[in-house]
Amino acid sequence: MNSELTDMENIFVNLDVGSFDELIQNIAQPLYKSNDVTEEFAEQVVLREQHFPTGLPTEPFGVAIPHTDAKYVNHNKVTIATLKNPIQMEVMGGMDDSKIDTSIIFLLALGQSNKQLNILQKLMKVLPDEDLLYRIKTGTTEEIYQIAKNEIGL
Repeated sequence: MNSELTDMENIFVNLDVGSFDELIQNIAQPLYKSNDVTEEFAEQVVLREQHFPTGLPTEPFGVAIPHTDAKYVNHNKVTIATLKNPIQMEVMGGMDDSKIDTSIIFLLALGQSNKQLNILQKLMKVLPDEDLLYRIKTGTTEEIYQIAKNEIGL
């Protein structure tokens, strides 16, 4: 097992998907292969998103941080995906079902609640940084990996 939270297999660049469901099915594959998550993981992420949206109206690109309950996680991982074309996602905590175009996804597979809080705090420092979001959106797999390691702390 790889103890890093993010590795090259968990970074997807310029992914071409038509829906959130298709996105999660695609980017969860390395998590399944390495036994980081249970077989219900992707389905549970999609179901949770329907009730507790994770879209964030950040600039210059919308970001989402989908995740699910710790019981579907065997080993902690963070998957990062950039999308060729944005997908519409509901805004986190939105009362009016407002939607945003989302182009950067941080899929969290985290088993302990204290780990979730730690990772969310790291991501919250990144989200207001327009330059960093731009570098993630336009970066190569290697560049995003280096940003995840050196600047986000994943």
